[in-house]
Amino acid sequence: MAQYHFIAGDGKTYGPYSQEQMQQFMAENRVNAQTQVSADGGAWQPASQHSGLASGGASPVPATLGIPAAPGLPQPIAVNPGAAQAAVNGPAIFMMVLAGLNIAFALFSLVMNLFFGGLGFAAAPSGGGQEEMIIQAISGVVGNICGIIISTLILVGASKMRKLQSYGLAMTACILSIVCCTCCIGIGPGIWGIVVLCKPEVKAAFH
Repeated sequence: MAQYHFIAGDGKTYGPYSQEQMQQFMAENRVNAQTQVSADGGAWQPASQHSGLASGGASPVPATLGIPAAPGLPQPIAVNPGAAQAAVNGPAIFMMVLAGLNIAFALFSLVMNLFFGGLGFAAAPSGGGQEEMIIQAISGVVGNICGIIISTLILVGASKMRKLQSYGLAMTACILSIVCCTCCIGIGPGIWGIVVLCKPEVKAAFH
């Protein structure tokens, strides 16, 4: 099913909407035959040139009749990529910086665990001492690797968030920043990011 965007009289882009919703807008004279419409991100054309809309059989109704919008029909959301990007920049940059620092720290800690774990294993007496050193070293290495993976996901998600791409990954990065932070610093930008991403005008700007 095609998804449509249209340019309203105020010059703003609205969408996406289904074929049925667009036909309803045409019936309410919120969209007319000359309104510029794009289907599935394609070229902009008058609504009358889109077969899916022209065949809907919905005839424009004069605006002077004041017919209200159909109950339950979502109101158009203005898509303003510039404003949306400005809104997500703050939390996204904050999370990217924290994720980068966490990755650097985890890599350093991983090297230290491998190096000193090896020295401790060599110096430990055979038997129980060596087994304990192995368990400690493995636990440290696994923790470091998990930290690197999580921080990388946050870094990638925050980067996508700045570009208004992959809404799901951006939201995941915010949640991971809250749940998996090693200190309280990551909670703030994570909550900030979720609040911004939940705004309809920001969500509509993602692609």
